[in-house]
Amino acid sequence: MSEENLSAKAAKAAAAAARNAAAAVEQKRQRKIRLIGGAVVVLIMGALIAIPTLSNTDAVIPANAALPAGVTSDTYGVKVGPAWDAPDADKIPILQIWEDFQCPACGSFEAASGVILKGLIDAGKVRVEYRPTIFLDKNLLAQNTAAGNPNSSKRATLAFGCAVDAGAEIDYHAQLFANQPQEGAGYSEDALIDFAQTSGITGDTLVTFTDCLKSEKYAGWVANSYAAFDSEGVSSTPTGILDGTQLTGDVLFDPAQLTAAIEAATKS
Repeated sequence: MSEENLSAKAAKAAAAAARNAAAAVEQKRQRKIRLIGGAVVVLIMGALIAIPTLSNTDAVIPANAALPAGVTSDTYGVKVGPAWDAPDADKIPILQIWEDFQCPACGSFEAASGVILKGLIDAGKVRVEYRPTIFLDKNLLAQNTAAGNPNSSKRATLAFGCAVDAGAEIDYHAQLFANQPQEGAGYSEDALIDFAQTSGITGDTLVTFTDCLKSEKYAGWVANSYAAFDSEGVSSTPTGILDGTQLTGDVLFDPAQLTAAIEAATKS
């Protein structure tokens, strides 16, 4: 056999070996993809299975659970400002704001637009309804627990409800965000009581506030509001809904644009 034939055979053998090696690599890659895909399917199915369980848990909260003053079970929101009782209330736009008191973006919204919004509330130009949620308690469970403040969003919301009864909802709302802890640190019970005093809650009213907070009087309200957040499909906080239309972040975080949107929504 000639050297040329031997070289040709060697080349063919080398090419075949290379093809086989490449096929083996591809087969291994495909197997890995299938394994990963199967794991993803398992995770997705687990999530889908968990959703009804959570919904069923929420459903056991009684619809007639105790509510803070002025809060109704249609939205579980806290209505603030004089516009709600104005003779021409039906002409004044409603701004619903979904928020979690641990949410840094909510703190940023309050810092950016809180003063302007309070002015519009006080002037009776907008009917604001604060709608609390507590989804960050799950996200920050380990960190809050390590800091000694588990269920911090729930605790802050409970305190907010107690402040509503004391007639200090707007000031207490501002205090919660002005003193928002670093994400994961959480609100302590002592801090929440201090905020009440800073908000003007004193004497017997402070005693009532403290008892309300420590007894978790409004735990059912907090749970129902959270269930509404989930059922209404709100995807993030803060979310602002002006007369049924969700505002973009650009509008929500810009005092001038927010004011203009509220003025445009006012009926003549």
